[in-house]
Amino acid sequence: MRGRIALLAFAMTGLVASAALAEEVTFDASPTVMLGEREVPVDLSLNLMDVSATRIAIQSVLDLRRAQEILVNELTGKALVDICDAQIGVTEAVARTDNIALTLGGKIDAKLFRCEGQLGSDRERGEEIFTGGLTVGVTASAMFRDDCLFFRVVDLRLTPDRLPTSSEAKESIKQVREIFFKATDAILTNHPICPELPAELSSLAPTYDAGGTQELGEGGVGVFFEGSVDASTQTIIDILEVLQSKDVLPPPPR
Repeated sequence: MRGRIALLAFAMTGLVASAALAEEVTFDASPTVMLGEREVPVDLSLNLMDVSATRIAIQSVLDLRRAQEILVNELTGKALVDICDAQIGVTEAVARTDNIALTLGGKIDAKLFRCEGQLGSDRERGEEIFTGGLTVGVTASAMFRDDCLFFRVVDLRLTPDRLPTSSEAKESIKQVREIFFKATDAILTNHPICPELPAELSSLAPTYDAGGTQELGEGGVGVFFEGSVDASTQTIIDILEVLQSKDVLPPPPR
């Protein structure tokens, strides 16, 4: 098995591989991944460790801090919600995580309107009935399913810049919360994070059985996936073919 781990340490050019122990090797790479429809840069740390004669344990850690900065910058200043009866834009945003949950915070500007027309038909935005700035805090938990991490909102807190002085204003803030909760939860639900190995290591075909958030640095967003790799003869042959295609090893004799 030690020979197998040593072989995997050379399986990909462009990766930095290190071996702390004979039975363990770590790869570092900086691929791009798809978060929804957006391609963003991430940093990947891939740890392989012997566990049995036929299986190798694998842990993939995706460092999303560079992607986090890009996505937060893109989100700020844009309308997160723009429907007939509401327009909500993000003016400040920050994302953090610990080893339990993902936290989103910042400020939003919200406007509510009367919406004219019948439900199910084309409706027109009418007069503005509420406008205000609010500080927002969102907590989302991660759930591992189908080799991906799905996030769902478990708590959303809104603090208006100006305390509501009428029942109408209180109802408007309640409506903003409901709309913003649904919009944020839909975005997170529809954009799961799924691990994908670089092409040179795709032959490993890992089976993941766990995943979650991981704090990197001071609140930096990271996620991890844990599972195993089949250390079969065919897997080793596939890796050898990768090495030969990269001219790391000589081609097979003719």
